[in-house]
Parts: sequence; C-alpha cells; structure tokens
Amino acid sequence: MKHNKKHNIGIIFELLTRQVAEGVVRKKPQASQAATELINKYFSTNTVLHEELSLFNILLYNQTDSHRVAGKLLESVLAYANGINEVELCKSKDSLLEEVRSTFSEQDFFKIKIPNYKVYASIQQLLDNSREEKKIKNITEKIVLEEAVIDHLLNNTEVKRVQEYKEKVSHEPVDNFTMQLIFEKFNEKYGGAFNSHQKGLLRVFISDDTSQFKSCVEGEVKRVDVTLREAIDRCEDSILKIKLQDAKKILNEVESFEPTEQLLTQLLTYLDLANELEEGQELVNS
Repeated sequence: MKHNKKHNIGIIFELLTRQVAEGVVRKKPQASQAATELINKYFSTNTVLHEELSLFNILLYNQTDSHRVAGKLLESVLAYANGINEVELCKSKDSLLEEVRSTFSEQDFFKIKIPNYKVYASIQQLLDNSREEKKIKNITEKIVLEEAVIDHLLNNTEVKRVQEYKEKVSHEPVDNFTMQLIFEKFNEKYGGAFNSHQKGLLRVFISDDTSQFKSCVEGEVKRVDVTLREAIDRCEDSILKIKLQDAKKILNEVESFEPTEQLLTQLLTYLDLANELEEGQELVNS
C-alpha cells in the first residue's frame, strides 16, 4: 500500500527533533529554535497531533514478549485512534506541513533516511485505517501491516536506535539540548549567563512537575526576600533603598506559584538581582 511519509506523524516529529538537536550541535540556533517553536505549537498537550503522536509512540517504543499482549496493545491503540476527529487531525497536520515548508527547505527536511521506515509506515497506515474514511479494503494488506507492527513490538530495536543516535549527536541527552536552547533564549533577553539558582529553576520548570516547581519557587522566594531585606537594612542610598523596598513588596504580592512563563521570567529577574546583592556588586539605577 502506498504511503506518504510527509503525513506520517512519527516521521515529522522525528525530523523536527533532529533539527533541534543537530542545530545545537552545529551551532545553528535559528534552526533549533524554529523547530522547537513548531513542536511547542503543534505537539503541546491537548492538541490533536499530540494525541495521535502519543498513540504512535505507544506502538513505536513499547516491547513485549507475548504475541497475544502485542495484539491486544495494537487493538486498543487502534480503537482509541478511531475516536480522533479526522477533519481536525488533517487540518492540523496540513497547517504544520505548511509551516515546515515555509521554515525549512522541504527537500532537505524530508530527505533524511528514517531507519525502521517500514515500522513507521505500518503504524501510520493502521492509525489512518482505524478511521472510517480510510478503511483498507484488501484484508491481506491489513494483516501484513498488523503483523509488521506486532513483530516490532516483539523485537523492538527502535529504543536502542534512538539512544545510539543521541550518543552520536552528542554526549548530552536530548533534554540537555532543550535546556541549552532555553538558556540561549533567556541569555539573549537578559544579556548574560544564568547563575546556579536560575538554572535550577529552569530545570524544574522544564520538568513539568507542578508540585516540584511550587516547592522550588517557595524556597527561592523566601531566600530572595531575606536577601532583599538584608540589602535594604544596610543600604545608605535613599533612592536605591526605595527601589529595593518596591521590589520586595512586588515579590511578596506573588499569590500563585503555578508554572507560567510570566512567573518564570519574573523570578529569573529576581534571582539575578539576589545574586548581585549576595556578591556585593554595585547596583546602578535603571
């Protein structure tokens, strides 16, 4: 059965993450940032592409030693895929592809050879087939696709391949690529490197663990508050003292510690200020 890899959600995501990783390694931050923005826009939680990719990855990255379990897993994934709104899915995928074409060279973007292409193609075709509009008429074709995926679940080499690729691109894990991109983005905004407290806050923010983020923020807010109070007590410049008092007041008015970009940006600024105060650097009027 003919397959269009440009509409394969697993392949598209694979190629976007490669742009992120290789852009960092080859010092092409614009390409990395562009790919990251597309990933964040189209694959964030609650998007239809995230939903399809999650199903795709269940079949791509799981492994079992039981043919029966593999069959049940495939059956369950396809039953769930049947409930995805095909019109919305196609619209989102077309929109993503349009942005890929306008951002990268389409020929260069899709020319990269995907190992295990047969598995990627089989998974996508079965997901498409699960929706009524794309039923595979030839039962033999469907059986061949199902057996290809089940065989993959029984003898999964994809996880090892991905790990080998990460090691080939860099000794750093992919999460560190993302971290580096975010560091670069905020470094450009603030014009300097992050201190240890800022890096710690960013790592927790990226981990998407709300309770851990809140705990980290509470601790940092208390620490910065003490630093500001001590600086106010010893400050002899009346104008600077007023500014520090205002900064402390604004910090104490923070009511929600939910992990938002607005709160993150605000706290990064405070952590920079606290670092300067703790190191005894001279503050200048803004």
